[in-house]
Amino acid sequence: MTRIDAILFDLDGTLIDSEPFHLEAWNHVLTHFGHTPPSPQWNRDTVGLPDAYARDKTIRLFPDLAGERDNILLLKQKFYRDIVGKKGVSLAYPGVHDRLAALQARGIGLAVATNSITLNTTTCLDAAELTRFFPVVVTLDQVKNGKPAPDIYLEAARRLGIHPTRCAVLEDSPAGATAARAAGSFVVGLANSVPLTDLPPVDQGFATTAGALDWILSLDATARTA
Repeated sequence: MTRIDAILFDLDGTLIDSEPFHLEAWNHVLTHFGHTPPSPQWNRDTVGLPDAYARDKTIRLFPDLAGERDNILLLKQKFYRDIVGKKGVSLAYPGVHDRLAALQARGIGLAVATNSITLNTTTCLDAAELTRFFPVVVTLDQVKNGKPAPDIYLEAARRLGIHPTRCAVLEDSPAGATAARAAGSFVVGLANSVPLTDLPPVDQGFATTAGALDWILSLDATARTA
C-alpha cells in the first residue's frame, strides 16, 4: 500500500452535499436569460469540472448567450451562494466532524482541493463548520489549470509539505479521479455522485465518503506506511 500521510478532499459531493445546488444554480442562469432548462439534470455531465466547462456547454446549447461569457460565470457563482445562504449546507455523510477530528489526532494531514472558486469554498466550509479541520485549501482560482489537470492536488500536497505519492485523494467525479491519478496520489473513488464504474481506475473504491474514512482510520500506522 502507498504510504498515506495526508488526505486531500474534493469538496462538492465528497464533504458536502452540494452538487444539487450547482445544478440548480445553472438552471437559474438559463432562466435569468429567458431560457427554459432542458431538464433539472441537463448539465449533470459537468459534475466535478470547472464552471467554465458548464458555461461552454450552455453557450453551445444556447448560442445567443455567447456575448455573456463572463456574466454567465459571475451569475452562476452568485446564484450558488444565494442557494447556500437560503438552504444551508448539508454534510455528505453523518459523523464527518468526528472522523476528521480522529484523522487530525492521528497526525494525518488534511486539505481541501476543489474546482470551486475561493469565495464559494470558504462560504461552504464556514457554513458546514469544517474550516477548522483544513489548514490548507486550494481552489480553482489559485492554480493555472483545474481538474482533470493535477495542478490543484499537486499544490495541496506542496502546501502540506507532503509528497503527492504519500497522499490519498478522495474523489467522486471522473475529472477529479483523473486529476488525482495524474498527481501520482493514492486514488480513493467514491460513489457519492456517479457509480464507481463511471470513474477511471481507482486504487480503492467505496460507496460513501464515510466508508472510505472508516477504512483509513482502521489502518494502523504500520499498514498506513507499508
